[in-house]
Amino acid sequence: MSGERKFDRSFCKHIGQVEAQAEIDRLLADPRFQSPERNRSFLRFIATEFFEGRAEAIKAYAIAVDVFGRPANFDPSADPIVRIEATRLRAALTQYYDVHGSDTGIRIDLPRGRYVPVFTRMTPGDMSSLPAETPEPDIESVPGAEESPGRRFWGASTRFALIWLLAGISIATYALTVGLDVWKHSALRQKPLISITLDGDGDAPVRAVENARDYLTVAIAQFQTVRLASAVDQAAAASAGDWSASKLVAALRGQRVAENYRVVLKYEGRGGQGVVWWHVTDASTGEVLLSGFEDALRPDTDSFPSSESLASRLARTLAGTRGAINTIETRQEFDTPSLGNGCILRAIAASDRGDQAGLVDARGCLEQTLAIAPNDPGVKAELAIVLLAQDPVDAPADLLTRASGLAGDAVKLAPFSARNKYALMTSQFRGGQLDAAIETGYAAMALNPNNSDVAARLGLYLFVAGRWEEGAGLAMRSAQMERTVASDVLLTRALNAYRLGRFEDALAFSKRLNMSDDYAVQAVKAAAAGQLGRAGEVRLALASLGADQADFDATFRKGMSARFFTPEMTGLLETGVMKAAAQKF
Repeated sequence: MSGERKFDRSFCKHIGQVEAQAEIDRLLADPRFQSPERNRSFLRFIATEFFEGRAEAIKAYAIAVDVFGRPANFDPSADPIVRIEATRLRAALTQYYDVHGSDTGIRIDLPRGRYVPVFTRMTPGDMSSLPAETPEPDIESVPGAEESPGRRFWGASTRFALIWLLAGISIATYALTVGLDVWKHSALRQKPLISITLDGDGDAPVRAVENARDYLTVAIAQFQTVRLASAVDQAAAASAGDWSASKLVAALRGQRVAENYRVVLKYEGRGGQGVVWWHVTDASTGEVLLSGFEDALRPDTDSFPSSESLASRLARTLAGTRGAINTIETRQEFDTPSLGNGCILRAIAASDRGDQAGLVDARGCLEQTLAIAPNDPGVKAELAIVLLAQDPVDAPADLLTRASGLAGDAVKLAPFSARNKYALMTSQFRGGQLDAAIETGYAAMALNPNNSDVAARLGLYLFVAGRWEEGAGLAMRSAQMERTVASDVLLTRALNAYRLGRFEDALAFSKRLNMSDDYAVQAVKAAAAGQLGRAGEVRLALASLGADQADFDATFRKGMSARFFTPEMTGLLETGVMKAAAQKF
């Protein structure tokens, strides 16, 4: 009984300590809970502290010292081990309950910002609702707060009345208007609809401007990040998102509501200089949202460049994965989250930041979208990419099967999408089909030669497979396409610099990667530091590799093999990592 008095029921709504403890024990014994032993120890520790009534004492310092063996002078600001492992544990819990549910009907979550577990009673069919970050007080624990029968009756009656009223309105609308699809798809944010205008002044060759306009249209279409409006009907596509009363009425009358941008480009010749100015405006308000320019002359001549070359640069700038239009859309998406294309944008942003929690959120968003639009190829491809972002060693056994199926479906539904083939290439590589992955990667590049993501990922895979010069060349090609260098490019360049004995460069490239949970990144970082005799700079990298283990050399080789590195590259890295481990331990 004393234990029950210590038990903080505000974190365990309508759940007793015995039930909560039983769920902890069941979860930790379930082989389907894909979490490494260090995170199981993490969960076991915070649960024990919680059950013993010491919830307020569960801090990063205590976890670092008692769970991860950090010294007494541990500084959480200098060593983010607890924050990193909490993100991994949080993702593992979310994935487990979303996929497998719970035999006891209880779900465990670890809200962001604190390390106290929260236990929630799941209703049938509810596998994904996360608890609030600050749990509500348990009404049963407040004296005098018991509900009266009348209060329970009227609360339930009101809820059912509202539900039936809304259902009635929906059914009536369906019967009188265009049908269920309007409602089914109104929650989905579509790709933005854009129109393109490209004009030149008197100094620009007319034919060159016309060719550039045609090439630009094709190059933008190859990215498949936007929808292109025709010249006669720039508002010919429906858009999801903010369904105000006027928009809803218009939609039900058969009028398609457009949310689009106008892209205006103009060539301006100034003596021996030439510039293409561009700006993206909100089509409904005329507001200029982003603007910029591209040099329109070849750097080594005074002639107008080839239309195709200029169009490629402009297409990447405007419609690339991280181009101007997607930048605007992503900013709006974070302000007002949605389903559909909004999920894809959030997934890409989370991947770029190495944000594991963001990837978990994006996965839930993509899953919800598929429930509404089960044949959306873009969503299928992006969900496959998000699933495969998990470390191959820690990932569930059935994850690759599902991701491969999603990527394969996406390619079948939209075979001309480079992004879909990028997803398929990733799944093939993870499945050990190296030759197939490389072939698919080159096919994706043929579909869109301006897609830097494909070049970056294919370059990394080629390098890992031992085709070093070819892989490094593609990494450089990708870097030249974008203002922001992709993480795949940085990793390839770090590995190549290490292979060539440029350890300072290898360490610098690896430190630019904000990927503390990526095994290969930590391996090259530790190896370069070891070769330079600076192991103290990479404490976290060595810890994440498990360098304090007795059989570390065998574990390291196994870990690199699981990530498909050739024995030769693994041997090179092992030499440096072992030097670092010897210096540190």
